[in-house]
Amino acid sequence: MSIQTSKELLAEIKKHMDIENIQVKDLAIRLNKSPQSVSQYFKNGNPSCNTLVDICNALGLQIEIKKNDITL
Repeated sequence: MSIQTSKELLAEIKKHMDIENIQVKDLAIRLNKSPQSVSQYFKNGNPSCNTLVDICNALGLQIEIKKNDITL
């Protein structure tokens, strides 16, 4: 899957959380943040890059960067 925006990335993270039955409050504990601040990440859809990495690390997810090869 190709993700183009931070909102799309957050949607995929939320999908993973739903599948693994991880609630926002559980993620907040892992991040040492309040549940309200973690909820805001998902609501606003514009967390910093560091925050996205922290969220992925807390959930055991990897971010992979691939080069798009365009053939004309």
